[in-house]
Amino acid sequence: MPQISGFLASWRGWAIIVVIVLHSVGGICMALGDPIGLVLLTPAHLCITTFMLFSVHPPLNREFYKAAFLTFMFGMFIEIIGVRTGNIFGEYHYTSLLGPRILGVPIVIGTNWLLLSYCFSALVLWWRPSSRFLYQVVLGATCMVLMDVIIEPFAVHYGLWIWKGRVLPSIVNYIAWFFGGCIVTSIWLRFWKMTANQQISSSKSTEVDRNVDLIRNNDILLVTILSLLVFLILSSVGISLS
Repeated sequence: MPQISGFLASWRGWAIIVVIVLHSVGGICMALGDPIGLVLLTPAHLCITTFMLFSVHPPLNREFYKAAFLTFMFGMFIEIIGVRTGNIFGEYHYTSLLGPRILGVPIVIGTNWLLLSYCFSALVLWWRPSSRFLYQVVLGATCMVLMDVIIEPFAVHYGLWIWKGRVLPSIVNYIAWFFGGCIVTSIWLRFWKMTANQQISSSKSTEVDRNVDLIRNNDILLVTILSLLVFLILSSVGISLS
């Protein structure tokens, strides 16, 4: 009972609850009701989830904001080139359902790159802390590709973006996502490494201790990823029943 009280008294506890409720209620409504109103809330959904996750990030310092800015800008940059040329992911365009756009790309798409790269790079570092850097980068990028495979049918069905002459994207899209994922994952992993080195120099902690300390918010990381999967699964049920 004291543990529950402590959980509810902490900001981390409420952040986890918000993420779970947001995805669970949204997924159930997508499965049972008319989803178009909820689809329009997708930008707010992504932004709230990202805010809740970052609000318990250790630590919020200059290097963190730098990594977040770089991953957001990279996501926007590669998507703008992709939309304008059709030569990176394939020929596609975004609709107005995802909110304000810059050169054809919704701003929230940059947030999507930011959220996924943060989640999977931190998760990989927590899961495989002693692995080589290249292995961690590849594993994080692979996780991002697998998530995109799951997201694509949902997004296409509800018209968030449209592939020219295709229902779903070609393999080119996933190859581009993999290499793009490698870049943004490496940005976050270098941030974690830099922060770890700073902690070692100041506290003389061991490598194992530093990773536990750096990724001490792995509970909300797992909750965020699993909640997103539950949302997409429930949405798929709604698609199959419609």
